[in-house]
Amino acid sequence: MNPATSSTSPLFAVVEETFARMKWAGRRVPGREVQEADFDAHHTRLRVHVQAFAEVNAICVGTTLGHRIPDSRTGLVSEMLMRTNLELTIGAFELDYDAGQVLFRATNIFSSGAADPQIIASLVHSAIAECDRLTPFLTLLLRMNAGEMGRLNLKLFLQREDLLPPVPEASGATLP
Repeated sequence: MNPATSSTSPLFAVVEETFARMKWAGRRVPGREVQEADFDAHHTRLRVHVQAFAEVNAICVGTTLGHRIPDSRTGLVSEMLMRTNLELTIGAFELDYDAGQVLFRATNIFSSGAADPQIIASLVHSAIAECDRLTPFLTLLLRMNAGEMGRLNLKLFLQREDLLPPVPEASGATLP
């Protein structure tokens, strides 16, 4: 973690404080109010990107799944993401058609001077959990052959519980 400097907004200082309190090994992107960290989840490893937008007092947390989506699967993947987004409370999945990548993004706008480390940590946890949950579904979808895809009922496929990561036990941990 880099210490706050005179060019660091108070909002980004809370991001850095959150990373320190959570003991996340983050690194600041030079010249930007962005903190990045790598996390190991149940199904995948993710690089989470936390950006402060001081001018609107917002924090955006994003990550990119490691899959490359071929043009032949963009329609099916787009439908899968749309169906998944309908169930989300925080954040949304997106498909970057040009790069062939699936992204997850969640943003919170804070009241002036009221950035909350617990909300920032929750956004990071949500990004990790949602990407980890989607990873096996996306992996299987991309491995399907034409016959399997022709028989696929995407709505039922997304209801498979055997692909979900285990629910973590409640630790009762809170930020100090």
